[in-house]
Amino acid sequence: MFELLEEGFNLGLGVASVTVGKIEGMVKETLDKVGVKEGEDAKSLKDRLVNEGISAREKINDSLKKHLEKLEPLNSATTAKLDLILAKLEKIEAEIAKQK
Repeated sequence: MFELLEEGFNLGLGVASVTVGKIEGMVKETLDKVGVKEGEDAKSLKDRLVNEGISAREKINDSLKKHLEKLEPLNSATTAKLDLILAKLEKIEAEIAKQK
């Protein structure tokens, strides 16, 4: 029984060790991708990441504005059709009211 517990414990330590190694590798790879050098201080890294976030947000906003501009003619056409339908409905309601 003790041997089984010891094996389970060693298995858990092995998984944790591999996981830590993988995480360290992923962090190093990510930092390399964004061009962060080892030893760069935390404030500089934070400022750099904040600036990257601002840039990404601006790109997303620009993309959304372009898509919304493409949808504007559809919105105008839909509004015009809705106004026409409402006018016809009012006319029908008035005719029904006259018949009563």
